[in-house]
Amino acid sequence: MAAVVALLGALMGTPAAVAADDPHLTRFYQQRLAWEPCPQNMGAGTQSPDVTPPPGHQERLECARMEVPRDYTAPGNRTLQVQLIRLRATGPGKRLGSLVLNPGGPGASGVNYLIASGSAFARLGQQYDIVSFDPRGTGHTEPVSCGDKLAPPPGNPSDDTLAAKEKRINDACGRYSGGLLEWVGTPDVARDMDVLRAAVHDDKLNYLGFSYGTKLGAVYAHEFPDKVGRMVLDSVEDPTKNNWQTALAQARGFQRALDDFADDCIHATDCPLGTDGRHAQDQLRTWYQQLSERPMKVNGQTVDETTYVYALREALYSRSDWPALRQALAQLRRGDGSGILRMSNSGGSRAGLPHRAPARTAGHPAGGQRTPARQTGQDDLPSQDQLALRAISCRDTSERYGAGDYPRAERELTRASPLFGPDIAPTLLDCYDWPVAGDDASRDVSAPGAPPMLLVATTNDPATPYEGAAHMARALGNGSTVLTYRGEGHAAYTTGDPCVQGHVDDFLLNGALPKPGTTCG
Repeated sequence: MAAVVALLGALMGTPAAVAADDPHLTRFYQQRLAWEPCPQNMGAGTQSPDVTPPPGHQERLECARMEVPRDYTAPGNRTLQVQLIRLRATGPGKRLGSLVLNPGGPGASGVNYLIASGSAFARLGQQYDIVSFDPRGTGHTEPVSCGDKLAPPPGNPSDDTLAAKEKRINDACGRYSGGLLEWVGTPDVARDMDVLRAAVHDDKLNYLGFSYGTKLGAVYAHEFPDKVGRMVLDSVEDPTKNNWQTALAQARGFQRALDDFADDCIHATDCPLGTDGRHAQDQLRTWYQQLSERPMKVNGQTVDETTYVYALREALYSRSDWPALRQALAQLRRGDGSGILRMSNSGGSRAGLPHRAPARTAGHPAGGQRTPARQTGQDDLPSQDQLALRAISCRDTSERYGAGDYPRAERELTRASPLFGPDIAPTLLDCYDWPVAGDDASRDVSAPGAPPMLLVATTNDPATPYEGAAHMARALGNGSTVLTYRGEGHAAYTTGDPCVQGHVDDFLLNGALPKPGTTCG
């Protein structure tokens, strides 16, 4: 009878917590995790050369696999093995259980993120085991695969339009991962997190999510309101916007951030954009056009207009990267594209970073975080994290835009941002003829029975615009508090701002929410 109730609940949209009472799920909730030292090659290449982890960091990392049902309405069928990682609490202080991290995406590897950036949570790691995982379809957890190379386009290759190329990618994903694609949506990942909560012996889930991770946390609260512990959502997705609206908001957000960068630059010494605001904007667009018409070669790699836009975008995730961008643009003015190439490849390890090739979702923007995938060769596929992003995003939406929608998308987004709009517009074709249906269930985040959360929002966040946090707080309906950080960039906690970190740490360690209206920066 319990299995029937669980199935009916899933079909009727009742909270998935009902399914946790299914006796067929008992073995998943009561499993014992076999933690052991992580393989030496785990997370290879993710550590920034500019970051030196503290002594003993690598030795403290432990890995385990967690078994979950592929389909929670049929838990007796095929299962998945979710890759977990943790940093054991160091002390001093009373151990508070586990704090689960999600760095964003969708498509980001939480395992790689904790390996590369776990030292950013040292204070929290005194009293919490810091735990992360690769969500289903990503990284080391049954990654979405679409083959090695695309089949050649039928007929004349010149007829392979943008929409047709996206369809070829999606057809390949259906052939190679068709049995998985229905089960990679955010609600299923939230159910996996509840199994994780039980497997680490916590009565409540304590959680810190960035960017797409805020959506995942909110969906968890909707499904399991009585299991929410201390939950922080930083760089908050807006649950009231669909993918098209999110793409427009991001185009405007990145343009606003670029305007702020240009204004800051023209007041600095030796700004490569000159000293006049209008000239600065003209110069930024001129370089885009020049690289479109005459790409550069740097050590055998092409630096074109897409590389240029990626460099700009990566720098706008953090104000601390603005000096490096000024230097890269100064090099470009001298005919040297090496700085632009270096910056375009710099993303991927920061919390909340929307993934992109060669490394983000996040945080391409859709669902709040998807960043446009870099243009590939005629028969090349996007990187695995980009494919995971596509699969999760397409499962999480009923929107299916095609070739007929693209001219309007390009027009509207280019109007919002002449530089970023044309790069974001193609992402609206990602779900064109996707092999499985999507739905909008993950946009329902109402959780009036959950305890209040702490939502952190940056006033000039280009990827998840500031107003999304207020919209999320209202949608949750549980009295959550918004902490405002007056600054630039994405993911406020990892900026190192002592005010933001102080409030987040005080809530996670002591349960103390800041007063409504509190502002940092």
